[in-house]
Amino acid sequence: MEIEKIIAVITGNVPEDQKNELLTEIRKDSLLYKEYRSLKNAWALSSPEAGMSESKLERAYLTQELKINNQKPDITRKLLSFLKYAAILLIVFLGGMFVNRLGDDKTGLTEIIIPPGQVAEVNLPDGSHAWVNSDTRMSFSTGFQDQTRRIMLKGEAYFQVRKGENQFVVSTEYGEVVALGTSFNVQAYSNTEFQATLVDGVIRYSNEKNNRQVILSPGQQVTSSGVDGMDVRNVKTDLFTSWKDGVLIFKKEPLREVIKRLERHFAVKIELQDSTLEDIRFTGNIENESLTDVMEYINMTKPIQYSYEEKQKILTIRQE
Repeated sequence: MEIEKIIAVITGNVPEDQKNELLTEIRKDSLLYKEYRSLKNAWALSSPEAGMSESKLERAYLTQELKINNQKPDITRKLLSFLKYAAILLIVFLGGMFVNRLGDDKTGLTEIIIPPGQVAEVNLPDGSHAWVNSDTRMSFSTGFQDQTRRIMLKGEAYFQVRKGENQFVVSTEYGEVVALGTSFNVQAYSNTEFQATLVDGVIRYSNEKNNRQVILSPGQQVTSSGVDGMDVRNVKTDLFTSWKDGVLIFKKEPLREVIKRLERHFAVKIELQDSTLEDIRFTGNIENESLTDVMEYINMTKPIQYSYEEKQKILTIRQE
């Protein structure tokens, strides 16, 4: 496959009817898929909404060009014109280069912004790893590895924490999640229920507003919908972490929550014309499907109709 086709898929410059075919072809080749994921991550951070200046993109491009010139694969050289406008995550997060920050190397703050419709995979300064979901802001101290490893999160991220002496803390408007070495997902969007889901290890969730805390074991999830509400339950963790692999899983989920995830995933605005539709339950998996494909599937199983205004990116759902 020509590398130009991969770039076209990532940047949205390919017709919807061809996108799924190209994605299927990309996934069949492990090396090609690896290139695709790297470029998709880079594109997410280099979008205009990420606030990265032209000069920083240029510096990132020049640094990457030096690395590429010392490598043999021809396919990588073909990416240079694209990489000029896409800062590679490895460059951004290893060594503190090409980041927006205030203060010195110990007190400065680094912030990344992932726009709707994108997902980024990042390496943190202490060696921990994070997948950052769409429509998310995440920030941390430039001296991250030398003190409490604190992440400020507004949105959703999945973390694989490297064990260390210093605590790893994810701070949200709903409270804090603390870990020493573990894998877990935190959902903390302003317009939805807070969730922390533990895959392995141990985490502690605390909420200063109600002075409550809970320690989770693998396979457990804590939710919080207000000052007083806190609930712990056993869950299938893949239902809440599959987004990092490009898959959305819904299991008897109300349409009002489904559309929130679809809005972030497809970078569109979805309007419900009838409030009675909010409680309709939907079950299904979404992987590589277009928005039209998803709506057609829902339309086959539920009593709804829909219309899509492509220029304004507004999807309207109404009673059948």
